[in-house]
Amino acid sequence: MNLIDLYETLSLPENDNKVFNAIPIPEYPNFRIAIDFEGNAVLLLSVAKRIKDLSLKNFRLKYLQLEQNLECRIYENDSFKLQTFTVVTFRCSDRNLQEYFLRISETLVKTIGQNPTQQQVIDSLKKFVEVFKALTDSPTKTVNGLWAELFLIENSNNPRTLINYWHNEPEEKFDFNAGTERIEVKSSSNFERKHIFSSEQLNPPSNTQVLIASIFLKQHNSGINIQQLLENISIKINYDFETADKLNSIVFRTLGSSLEHSIGVKFDYAIALQSLQFYKHQDIDKIEEIHITNNVSEVKYKSDLTNIAQAELINLKKFNKLFIAI
Repeated sequence: MNLIDLYETLSLPENDNKVFNAIPIPEYPNFRIAIDFEGNAVLLLSVAKRIKDLSLKNFRLKYLQLEQNLECRIYENDSFKLQTFTVVTFRCSDRNLQEYFLRISETLVKTIGQNPTQQQVIDSLKKFVEVFKALTDSPTKTVNGLWAELFLIENSNNPRTLINYWHNEPEEKFDFNAGTERIEVKSSSNFERKHIFSSEQLNPPSNTQVLIASIFLKQHNSGINIQQLLENISIKINYDFETADKLNSIVFRTLGSSLEHSIGVKFDYAIALQSLQFYKHQDIDKIEEIHITNNVSEVKYKSDLTNIAQAELINLKKFNKLFIAI
């Protein structure tokens, strides 16, 4: 199933907001991928047995619109027919975002399955919708920082493990936190390993090991964007819905209203790969907590990693949660 390829075969229907050109999704008879007269990507869902009082309310978000029990006139297999669907419309003409919607929809379709009950459809759609609600929020991190974190996940031996320990909230102190094992990702666009740290990042609890992943980023028109990293990760986790749901949810909450601009920004993958280095927090110059008075908080400073020896990852294999997945 490739919804992007299916969508590209569709032509615009006549100028009528209840007419769709549609094509059945192979192996999923209750689903259609469609296009409306404005060129929006549309997902059509039906269930064999509809329960009268069981449904989601219709709503419209910044990009996403959901309409229940809508009688649609669809054109497929060279003929028109009337059928009732739950209609999920992605109201945006930006190509990068359309492809992102279609990729997330693939995961949704696989999760709901071939013969879903109405309850299964509703439960899955609720999770699907929650992801899109974040797109009206202010961004909590730059595209550079998010790209670097996704790059580390994509380039790891076990992306599923890294996603499992990835911060649920972008504002958390560590990007990846497995208790006594933590990873903080720092990126640099000026090719200098001088990064800003919070006091907490370099002064963790005594039984905790923190690895700093330092990456150089350079924007490049022929590079890799966030959407492509997400697709690579999705393949590696075999499109597992729960994992992919967390992945997309964090991306949406992190970029918020900047998603439309940020998702297409491309960075040179080879430079990131060649520059990736890890450092132990103990080896980095820092302000010791003993020198920070009780009345001072949220201390941040820039530390230079240029002349610090890289961490030997093989020596960290005694840790069996997070570091072994890098």
